Order: sequence, then C-alpha cells, then structure tokens
Amino acid sequence: MEKKIVDTYKLNRISSLIAKEFGTIPKGEEDEEPYWQILFSIESNILRVHRKNNLFVGSRTIEAIKISLLILDGYIKGIEYDYSRFANEANQAFMQAILMSFDPFTNPEIKRKLKKDRYMPNVKEYFTLPIKCLLRIEKSIKLWSEDFGGNGYFQIIEETMGKGVKDNNKINFSIEEKKNIIKSFQMKLKL
Repeated sequence: MEKKIVDTYKLNRISSLIAKEFGTIPKGEEDEEPYWQILFSIESNILRVHRKNNLFVGSRTIEAIKISLLILDGYIKGIEYDYSRFANEANQAFMQAILMSFDPFTNPEIKRKLKKDRYMPNVKEYFTLPIKCLLRIEKSIKLWSEDFGGNGYFQIIEETMGKGVKDNNKINFSIEEKKNIIKSFQMKLKL
C-alpha cells in the first residue's frame, strides 16, 4: 500500500476533488432515499459527540469530514494517508463518530453484518452514498457557521432533530445491503 503524508493543500482540497469524482447530493433530495438514513446516522453521532463537549465546534467537524474523506479515498485507491499532523482530540472524536456510521473497516459490526448477508460490494460503490452525505454535511456546517457562529450547525441540528437523538452510549450506523437499499441500526458503543 502506498503511503502519503497529507499537507495543508491536500487536506483543504480533498472535498472538491472528491466532489468532482463522486458528485454531490442533488439539491432538495437530502430527505429522500437513499440519503436520509445515512445522513441521520452521521449527524446523530456527531451531535452526541458535540453534546459531550460543546467546545468541539463546527470547524473541528469539517476537519474530521476532510480526514474521513482522505481515509475513504485511501481505501478506494490503496493509499494510506498520514494526516497525523492535523489530528487533535476534537476532530478525532468526530471522525470516529462519522466512520462508525457507515464504514465496515472502522465498525466491526457493519463488517459482520455485510459478511453475514454475503454482500461485499465494490469499495468505490459502497462509499459513494456516504461520501455524498459527508460533502452535504460539510456544506451545511459552513453555511450555518457563517450565519450563527462556530456552533451554528449544532444549534440547527439540535432544533431540527435533537429530540430524536438520545444521549446514550449507542451509535447509529447504516448499511447498504444492495444497491441503494439502506438499513439502519443502533449498537452500544462509547463515543
């Protein structure tokens, strides 16, 4: 496996490079299949992390999204990215919550369910929906942070979906079982 050290330029450009390769969620389709379940899993998990430490703000979540995109790009292209110079407590907590939402290489329960169902999709195809969801969340964080400050995104998701996200030691995750058929689950895990 090829190894690459991530510099500031690569970290800042990963979202636009990935968007060119995978596309984005068409405007107005976020609440439709197959996106809403993955979006809910990711957003509820990062909301739980934020609730545990409200000093973890939107900018740290954007860093975590970018690092997660690097990791996914690495899976697809066979590259191990060294992003350690950008890692900190906040973005690592968010990154863990993000990847546990859909990544079978991070979440052993997802891997187990995929093997049980004998569905091991092409890596690039499997990560297409989560990548589009991460790009949408990044865009939302930027928008709400500009309007309402560093915690603007969390204020909005707390208002819109906060009542449906319990403060427990469970993590939400979604699995694509067959092309665009998503199942969502919850499991006990400390975030």
